[in-house]
Amino acid sequence: ALKQIRQIILKNVPRTATSTDIRRVINKAGVRGVSDIAIDYEYFKPAERAILTLVSADYLKPNLRALANLSISGIPVQAQPHVAEAQSRSRMRGHAGRVEAALRGTLLGNGSHAGIANNELTVTLGGLPAQTSTEYLAGVLKDFKVAKTMKGHPQIVKLPLPPDAFSLTSKFLVTLTSITEAHRLVRKLHASYLKLYGEDILITAKIIN
Repeated sequence: ALKQIRQIILKNVPRTATSTDIRRVINKAGVRGVSDIAIDYEYFKPAERAILTLVSADYLKPNLRALANLSISGIPVQAQPHVAEAQSRSRMRGHAGRVEAALRGTLLGNGSHAGIANNELTVTLGGLPAQTSTEYLAGVLKDFKVAKTMKGHPQIVKLPLPPDAFSLTSKFLVTLTSITEAHRLVRKLHASYLKLYGEDILITAKIIN
């Protein structure tokens, strides 16, 4: 059965670790043949897991041996073979599909890359007042290069709350025009105060890994 498996799941991954951090650590450990590193998410929050996709199942056994004593930021990480689940259709959707999914409450942010196709361009903004609209946020973000749809609308989606959840704040997905611009937005806004509705609000800004 192992001959067909082309993924490895890492468990107990620190929530602060990015795919770049993981790439650096596994390269140092001698891991080879990794085509993709995806943080596993639950409602757009890192779930302490990461999935390594291999270019060939031939790399599975040697990589599992290389990962046997892996630590990230001093925390021991467990590596196991992983059978990939069927890819969600939502990963293929563009902005219009995300908006539709958000309205139906099915944009859940679960799984590898949080189910987002252009994840490196996409930032989650959290901590905003519940009444914040996409139009209002677009105005606040006017100094950043937010991607636009074919019709010229900014690619900003307000995320639904998980079932049975209540919150006084809201969370948004914002797609930027480039990876560089996504990183610039995060550097400028994460853990900083943003003037919203006349008040200084502490917000979070994180790239989907």
